Amino acid sequence: KEFNELLKPGDIIYVEKIRENKFSLKQVPKINGGIVVMDPYTGRVLALSGGFSFKNSEFNRATQALRQPGSAFKPFVYALALENNFTPSSLVLDAPLVLDQGVDLKKWKPENYGKKFYGPSTLRIGLEKSRNLMTVRIAQEIGIDKIISFSKKLKIYENPEELMSVSLGSAETTLLKITTAYCAFVNGGNLVDPIFIDRIQDSEGKTIFNNEKRICENCENISFNGKTIPKIKNNFEQIFSSETAYQMTSILEGVIKRGTGRGLKDLNLQIAGKTGTTNKNTDAWFIGFTSNLVIGVYVGYDNPRSLGKIETGSKAAMPIFKEFVKRAIINYEARPFKVAKGIKMMVVDSITGKKANFGSKKTIIESFKEEKIENTSNLDIGNLNNKLSRNNILKFY
Repeated sequence: KEFNELLKPGDIIYVEKIRENKFSLKQVPKINGGIVVMDPYTGRVLALSGGFSFKNSEFNRATQALRQPGSAFKPFVYALALENNFTPSSLVLDAPLVLDQGVDLKKWKPENYGKKFYGPSTLRIGLEKSRNLMTVRIAQEIGIDKIISFSKKLKIYENPEELMSVSLGSAETTLLKITTAYCAFVNGGNLVDPIFIDRIQDSEGKTIFNNEKRICENCENISFNGKTIPKIKNNFEQIFSSETAYQMTSILEGVIKRGTGRGLKDLNLQIAGKTGTTNKNTDAWFIGFTSNLVIGVYVGYDNPRSLGKIETGSKAAMPIFKEFVKRAIINYEARPFKVAKGIKMMVVDSITGKKANFGSKKTIIESFKEEKIENTSNLDIGNLNNKLSRNNILKFY
């Protein structure tokens, strides 16, 4: 159409400046979403947007929209696995699975996104490639009751139904809640609460409200002439170990290097994160973090329906995360993630999870808890199916 057919004088339009005196016509998007940026060590919310336009809609998609997180919830299943005798190199069977859901209910047959099966794979690969069947088998081994309890402790869910599908993110939560839970991966396994207001002072400068949860030990006795350094301690609840937090961070770094978050590799930053996509591509997520920021992005319709055939978390939500990171994070600020005490590194075969032999081509540096390290080079992979446990999981350390 000609320009004068589209618009008439007095219309309010959105435009984007291309260059001097040149503008591109933009449209109000039908799809909406939200973004949350947090300090993982304090819980401070540094930035939050709940939609495209507050004037058009006061509904906050970051704090009010209850949506299924899909695969963005999987890291918490894997974190619980690492707390229960699994290692990043534990083998889990990726194969068809049919589960009985109860009386008068259809049998549940979960599938991987690409509808393919890959056989025995390491725990790391399961999360990097976002394998649904592996996640369900891990949930079977751990117990859905433990996963539900764990999600409540992290304040992701309040009262989800005890269904195995919860392990794949079928229960509903908000962007703020799940982004807050991801902070535990960065800060060593501590649970933080989101803080929107730091403190309130009266007209005379007296603090009448303070949201600071950390404690400065003996700060009143420290002199600027002395050599004593203030010690800041927090009283946050420890949800899982600092070793597990680092192992999960390492695996989520792998999501960026080799998995569903490969589109962020060209940023050349120390980034970890996880995509999330629900059935029929209804909701798209990406929750990612650097060593000092956690950033959550959600995209979806206000009245939930499919975003489109290929609109996954990596296609719809991750580019928003990428655009924010480009503008907000300078390279030197995204420092390497701090390795927890009690973690030992080992060169392993990235496919089998075994200790790498000299000349192995596909190797990675894997993180293990000290007490779990044993030589795994003699594991017989050839007869693997006969060695799997009742839930088709083989754990080795």
